[in-house]
Amino acid sequence: MTIRTFWTIFIKILGISLVLSSLTVFPQFLAALPFFGSNYGDNVFGVGLIFGLLLLTIALYIFVLWLFVFKTAWLIDKLHLDKGFTDNRIELNIQQSTVLTVAVIVVGGLIFVDSFPQLCRQTFIFFQVNDLLKEDPNSGWIIFQLVKTIIGYLLMTNSQLVIKFIDRETKREKLTDKNNGL
Repeated sequence: MTIRTFWTIFIKILGISLVLSSLTVFPQFLAALPFFGSNYGDNVFGVGLIFGLLLLTIALYIFVLWLFVFKTAWLIDKLHLDKGFTDNRIELNIQQSTVLTVAVIVVGGLIFVDSFPQLCRQTFIFFQVNDLLKEDPNSGWIIFQLVKTIIGYLLMTNSQLVIKFIDRETKREKLTDKNNGL
């Protein structure tokens, strides 16, 4: 494996991990929205500011995903990550797709291990509070943790589909760069 291949794998894993771990930001923002609304919601500027910050955050995460996963070669070139090594090769007999598969499975496992206990906790709290109050304002967290658990499970069991998508987009980007003379 070359140094460049190592950095490509590392940056793609880092990008996927950052974006998947950021999924908790959006539900937390939406859960806190009523509190923001009491302070800023009385005027149009406050509401625009809140939604502008949300859109900026979403755009930032999309940019990080695009840069780290689909523009990895450009990032390596600009940061000169493959320069300054005495040897150009790292002696590992592992294919890039195998490493990415393992990484996707590990990330999916981490998501699953993080979200499943929270799903159980939120479900328990829902039934406990539901008996007392007949209404739980935090019931949306059950849905979020359920979706997160399902995503983690699907990443673990369907990692090949994710790898095929990444490889297809990477090949498409390479062809576009080659046709544009980059």
